[in-house]
Order: sequence, then structure tokens, then C-alpha cells
Amino acid sequence: MKVAFVHDWLVTYRGGEKVLEALIDLYPDAPIYTLFYKKDAMPRSIQTRTVITPPGLGILRKARKLALPFFPSIIEAFDFSEFDLVISTSSCVAKGIIGGKKTKHICYLHSPMRYIWDQQEEYIRGVAHIPGAAWGIRKLSPRLRRWDVESAQRVDRFVVNSTFVGERCREFYKRGSVVVHPPIETNRFKPAKKIATDNSYYLAAGAFVSYKRFDLAIAACEQLGRKLIIAGSGPAESQLRKLAGPNTFFESSPSDARFVELMAGAEALLFPGVEDFGMVAVEAMAAGTPVIAFAKGGARDFIVEGETGLFFTESSGESLAAAMQKFESMTFSVDALTAYAAGYGKVHFLKKMTREINFLLQGERT
Repeated sequence: MKVAFVHDWLVTYRGGEKVLEALIDLYPDAPIYTLFYKKDAMPRSIQTRTVITPPGLGILRKARKLALPFFPSIIEAFDFSEFDLVISTSSCVAKGIIGGKKTKHICYLHSPMRYIWDQQEEYIRGVAHIPGAAWGIRKLSPRLRRWDVESAQRVDRFVVNSTFVGERCREFYKRGSVVVHPPIETNRFKPAKKIATDNSYYLAAGAFVSYKRFDLAIAACEQLGRKLIIAGSGPAESQLRKLAGPNTFFESSPSDARFVELMAGAEALLFPGVEDFGMVAVEAMAAGTPVIAFAKGGARDFIVEGETGLFFTESSGESLAAAMQKFESMTFSVDALTAYAAGYGKVHFLKKMTREINFLLQGERT
């Protein structure tokens, strides 16, 4: 059987790339098709594979967001007519490939395109500093939405990373789906004994982008006088630093060892945005650290109140601060946290994805 993988772009190694990295184990000889490829940013498991990109597109890699209107036609130009199975992992246009008559296409959907659907205004706030960006997004969105819906009908089977994404797949594409949570490297994390001291801290971690709402974590911790460490990197770092007070500290691009240490040492991970899933939150649980999350999005799939964490219900620093105060009166079992996180391991993920691929090959659509 001839198999190919498709991924939007391979320029940073984050959650979507970790999903792809796990999936390619299923078909060791299958090539990977993608719009952009930054080889030195990828793990060896991807570097050693055949990666195919459109000729001449690499010069736009750093400005790829500006090239978004052209992505549908570029992804459709790839030739998959000789493949029996295509596995796409998509949050932008990868799901829009055109296969041949014999091609079966299963899409692992991280999210419908956020910047043209329900999170458009959040993204516009994040690019407000770019002249004309907001106007361009609003102007082009209707055409991109039409393509997004039409191309979704070509997919034979949708697998989604959370109930939240499944709901949006149904709302925007009118398509059913199956939830398979993404793989988490649970063995990478080890719990540490937490001792309340003046150095105790809360943690927010991930890409420094507007929709993750680290501004709420800053507001809550400054209000309560609690130490906050924000670990990660991204374009919103300068804005976040302007919001930070004396209780907020940054760990920009921490090493893997330092990140593991930060996860294990935190009182709780603050998870204040509306996320499609939230791999970093399950990583925190694997480190024995509970999660305080906004009660929307993917967090609904993994927050068991009083066991793995708790919710706050309004998107405000005040609501998060109130949840933190409630949290500080509670006790969480490290063993319960790590046992829960263990169910998200790579072996479980690949077993479930193999089942979904077999259903597709037997002719079952979603």
C-alpha cells in the first residue's frame, strides 16, 4: 500500500509536529508533503524522512501568513493520484489535498482554520501592529471559508483531537468525526515534592501568542501577589513583558531539562486560553502538577474537577484569581494526576489511530 503524510508546514516543533512525529511510525517509508520545511527545527525522526515541498515557496517561509490566500491552490497542486492512503494533519490547508480515484484520505484535524472562523477577532488583535493585516483578514475570509468547507467534503474520515474541535467540525463543515486525543510523552516528566515557600510559583507555558491569554495569568498573579513564571517563546513576548509586574518572571525558550523541572515544581499550571486541546496541560499532570483552566475548549476533555484540576468560568483575571484562591484550599493527589496522564501515551494514540485507519480502509466515512 502506497501511503503519504501531509502537514501544513514544518517550521517549529510544537504540538502538531509531535502528532505527526508519532503518526509516521505507522508507515516508515511514507513521504511527508508540506508547504514549508525548516529541517534544523525538526527532530531526527522527521529529518530522516523524505520531505516534499512546492518548488520556490521556501522564500516566503518567514512571511507565510501573508501568503495564506495562495495556500489552497498550492496544496491542491500536489499529486496524490498514485497513493492508496493519505494521512493529513491539519489546522490550515493540509486537509484540502486532492487524491486520485483509489485514494483514501483520513484527516487528523487539530482545528478548522482559527483565523477565518470563531477565533478571528483574537487573531486580529494579535496582528494589529501589522498595517493592513486586519483589513486583509476580513476581506479574504469569505472566500477562504467557502474553500475550507468545500475541501472538507473531500476528506473520507475526520479524526479530531478533542470534543471541542469535533463540535466545530460539525458546525463549520457539517461533518462528523471521531475523537482521538494527541500523544503525550508522559515518561518525560517526573513528579517532585512541592514545599510551600517564598519561592513557590504558578506556571504558564507555551507559545507566546495572544489567544493563549497569558495576560490573564499575569493579571491574576499580580492581583494576588503570587509568583508567576511564563515559559516559552513567541511574538507576543514584548507585549506580555509590558504587562508584567514584580511577581511575573519569564523563562524564554527554556531547555528541555529546565522545562521538565519547571513543570514538576509548579503549584499549578495556569491554562487561561480557549485551546483546541492543550498538550501542555496533560504534560503538567504527568509531572504531578494540577491545572487551573478556563472552562471552554479542549480543557473540558481532561479537567476532572478536584482530581486533575479545576475550572474558572469567566475570561478575566478576577475569575482566574478566585479559582486560584479556591485551589489553594484544596489538596490534589500526585498519584491520581500521573495515573490519569498515563492514558494519553503514544502507544494508546497509535492503537486508536490504527483502528481509525482500518475503519477507513474498510470503507467507513465519518
